[in-house]
Amino acid sequence: MKTSSPDRQVSEQLRSIADQLEKQLEDVAGQRIGFSLMVFTAEPGARMNYVSNCDRADIVKVLKSLLHSWEQGMPDIEAHKFVS
Repeated sequence: MKTSSPDRQVSEQLRSIADQLEKQLEDVAGQRIGFSLMVFTAEPGARMNYVSNCDRADIVKVLKSLLHSWEQGMPDIEAHKFVS
């Protein structure tokens, strides 16, 4: 797995990005909201960078649940659809 310059630059800023995201989510929701942010380039073999405000074990459970739901055909919510 290679680490490109964009990967490294994003990785170095992820904690700051996470702090801003956590504040924005709390402002919107009126309470603390757990999150996990995964970012990556489209380069083959690129590293995925990850940051969260929750324990890794909790994120693993949530991700497994999400993947299971997707495998079972859970439909996308319109606001979640990728738009290019």
